[in-house]
Amino acid sequence: MNLRQIEVFHAVYSVGSISGASRLLNVSQPSVSKVIRHAETRLGFPLFKLVKGRLVATRESHVLFREVSELHARIDTFQRTARNLKSTLAGSIRMGVLPSLALSITPEVVARFRRRLPEVGFVVSAIHHERFRDALVSREFDFVIGHSLLPDPEFSNVLLGLGRVGALVRRGALPADGTSIGPADLRGQDIIGLAPSVAISHLIDPELCLDGAGDAGKPAIIVHSVYIAAAMARQGAGIALVDEFTARAFVDDTLEFRPLSPAVTFELQALHLTEEPLSRLSRSFLDLQRIVMRESVEAVPEPAGADV
Repeated sequence: MNLRQIEVFHAVYSVGSISGASRLLNVSQPSVSKVIRHAETRLGFPLFKLVKGRLVATRESHVLFREVSELHARIDTFQRTARNLKSTLAGSIRMGVLPSLALSITPEVVARFRRRLPEVGFVVSAIHHERFRDALVSREFDFVIGHSLLPDPEFSNVLLGLGRVGALVRRGALPADGTSIGPADLRGQDIIGLAPSVAISHLIDPELCLDGAGDAGKPAIIVHSVYIAAAMARQGAGIALVDEFTARAFVDDTLEFRPLSPAVTFELQALHLTEEPLSRLSRSFLDLQRIVMRESVEAVPEPAGADV
């Protein structure tokens, strides 16, 4: 099968009809039927058959589709890469950042950078870790920013700084304001749980969700975003365990951030393709990101008794 036949076969199999495939591919129905017939002739077996007026894939077709799906995905990545390479413009920065940074640190860094270099353009997207690899390979972004990234020779990373995990809690809800807190302080409290898809969820010890009797309990509220967790904490729905960069956008006269003890930290990194070193513009932006992050950490007072 040539690439055109593979494309048509994938479309017919996916939508289950010649007419649907013709609309998907923006070609005529006779053209789709002709390509399928030619493919069947070259293969020596039928790909589809009519059963009571409906097009049904054959057993051989099911086997082929499993192989074709992977190839089709790679072709799609190739096409997106070509489009993204074409859209890359000098004087622009394209980046993907974790949602916890997209609404706090990143906007400040972009604003400060553009005050220095107003002619620089930005494309910024909030993406989750599971999309990092595909986004970089397809050249959708120049770099992505996240943490707890697995080593991979295909990618290089730039360390931006350390972050802490802590509790975002209403002031006065826990004893000894301003101190770090541990499992004993949180026991019996309503903890807003984080879904596994949230980047920092795997850093949080399950012991922090113990109930008053010391038994592992499932949080009454589970969210898929640290920002939702923080908003819940603001309304008094419970205590949110979040990173300090998210907390920065919420700390006020009502809410305080209490780092966990023992300390739970993570490295924030920028990731890019090893074969494509960062541009001077991107490096300058990440230098500023590092400065703003450091200022953000310094803006959160150290808990009483913490080592400095």
